[in-house]
Amino acid sequence: MKRARKAAPRTLAGLLPGNPRVLKVLQKHGVHFCPGCLLTLTSPLEKVAAYHAVPDIDAFLKDLRRALGRS
Repeated sequence: MKRARKAAPRTLAGLLPGNPRVLKVLQKHGVHFCPGCLLTLTSPLEKVAAYHAVPDIDAFLKDLRRALGRS
């Protein structure tokens, strides 16, 4: 029997623990936040990109998946 695949976190707060490569993706795409920036950390990833005027949201999401080892 196959084990159910765990759903991917859809917020930065869910992605950052244990995934330091995510920080490089954020930097590459101009997503900056202070450690106390609750809005960025708890927003859906598409909103994070929009809040930070990421020009290519699809590339941003693709790079995040790659950084997390998910194609």
